[in-house]
Amino acid sequence: MDAKIKENLLTEFKQKCRDRRLKITPQRTIIYEELINSLDHPSVDILYGRVKKKLPDISFDTVYRTLMTFNTIGIADIVEGINTSKRYDGNTNQHYHFICVKCGAITDITDVPFRFEIPEQIKQKYNPRSVKIFFEGLCGKC
Repeated sequence: MDAKIKENLLTEFKQKCRDRRLKITPQRTIIYEELINSLDHPSVDILYGRVKKKLPDISFDTVYRTLMTFNTIGIADIVEGINTSKRYDGNTNQHYHFICVKCGAITDITDVPFRFEIPEQIKQKYNPRSVKIFFEGLCGKC
């Protein structure tokens, strides 16, 4: 991810925190920066390990709750396949994911002109917040 995109994401992070009256703490900022710098869609465990190197006193629960908050305010997405654990993505721009069923790697798919519109009867009956589309199979390495 290039520097300009990261700068825009950090600006959006700060604005969404202000909008929700959330303090922009060093912990939240470091967790978010680590998330947007991660192209591997880390789990809470993995992200916790990375953040703990920068903030040795941070707890696992703080990282977990912060990621849940980020998802609630719309600055992080949860990525899950059929038989995979929750992973997190700081890129909330429209894109899809390919999940390898063997090694668990998650790859962003951004260059495919694939679009799915929520059917009108779903919109009328429910209040959908988002649509998650992912592809599963074997990656090129497996």
